[in-house]
Amino acid sequence: MNVFKALTCALLLTMSHVTFAAECLNIKVTKPIKIDDKTDLSQSLTFEQVKLLHKDKSGICLPTRDTYILSFNEGVPFIATRLKGHTPEITLLEKGDNYYALIKYYTGNKLQVLKGYQIINSELYELPNFTLSSNVSNINIDDGLISVKNTKLVEEHSIDSAMLYDFDLSGVSVKN
Repeated sequence: MNVFKALTCALLLTMSHVTFAAECLNIKVTKPIKIDDKTDLSQSLTFEQVKLLHKDKSGICLPTRDTYILSFNEGVPFIATRLKGHTPEITLLEKGDNYYALIKYYTGNKLQVLKGYQIINSELYELPNFTLSSNVSNINIDDGLISVKNTKLVEEHSIDSAMLYDFDLSGVSVKN
C-alpha cells in the first residue's frame, strides 16, 4: 500500500510540474519592431518580435535569450527567423528586382550584428555569407550601402576603423 501511495504522490507531483511548465511556455512577450522601409513593402508585410518564456530552476518564468521574428501571411503568424540576441531593427530595401530585409540586433554589451535576408512573398530567406558586426554599436545602412565601425585596442591606444560594404544575393562584399 505504501508503494501505491508513493507512486501516486510522484505521479501527481510530476503532473503539477508539467502543468505549470506548460502554462509558462504558452506565454509569450511581443513587441513591435522599428522598421525603416525604403520600399512600399511595409503596407503588406508586418513583423513582430517575440520572446518565449521558460521556467528556470527556481520556478520563475523568464524570457529566452533568443528573439523570434514573426511575419504574417494572410493574417496567420509564422516564425520568419530566430536571432541570437535582442532589440531588432529592420531595414527594407529594393535592389534590382529583389527585396531585402536587413536586420540589426544586439548580442551583448555593445556588440551589434547585421544579418541579411531576401524577401519572397512574406518569407525571409537568409543570405549566405552575410553577417556583419560592430563592437561599438555603429552599423548604418544608407542607399543600399552598409557602413560598419569598430574599435580595437592596440598597445593601450584605441584605433577606430570603418568599412563600407555592398551586398547582393550571394552575400556581402567590401566596397572599394
